[in-house]
Amino acid sequence: MKYRNIVFDLGGVLVGLDGPRCIKAFNELGCQRVSEYVERHLTADLFLDIEVGRITTADFCQEVRRLTSCMASDESIVAAWNTLLTTISRERRERLLALRQAGHRVFLLSNTNDMHWVYTRERLFPMDDKTTADFFDRVFLSYEMQLAKPDKRIFLRMMEEGGMLPAETLFIDDNSDNVETACSLGIHTFLNTHIDDWLHADHLFE
Repeated sequence: MKYRNIVFDLGGVLVGLDGPRCIKAFNELGCQRVSEYVERHLTADLFLDIEVGRITTADFCQEVRRLTSCMASDESIVAAWNTLLTTISRERRERLLALRQAGHRVFLLSNTNDMHWVYTRERLFPMDDKTTADFFDRVFLSYEMQLAKPDKRIFLRMMEEGGMLPAETLFIDDNSDNVETACSLGIHTFLNTHIDDWLHADHLFE
């Protein structure tokens, strides 16, 4: 076995992302300023605060209303934000299960927020009688850890808490900055340019 530990990113690796759909949803709520964050892939201020757990979902929704002067409810804002996420194909989910069955330890390391994670856990991952606990040995989420990639501290903490050695670990992510940080720590990496690239890279999992 080449890698004992395989660490997956979430968005753009396991879950498809649809920026235009999310922008449209926020525009329909009258939240054009927030749409600009999505369109320009900004992770500062509002979106960074929710990703590293500095603010709650209620705080996030209130700030969206303040920034945009819209009157949308919390539920409508959360629903609009979750339209960014599309689906996790059955093939991807089956591969995760197969990797665990083959003896790999499978982890998730994601820059995400509680809104996206709850939606993903409850709506996208369930398959037959399987839940997220069946797909991953452990899940590491930025909003719970109050750290975000590419900060090397999130990788160091993940390796310590997950009992991982860099030489035995493969990290799969669609962001080159995140991959670069992982490489600097001795972790093996795969830059996932298109969402299913990793799925067809059989040489990674031999």
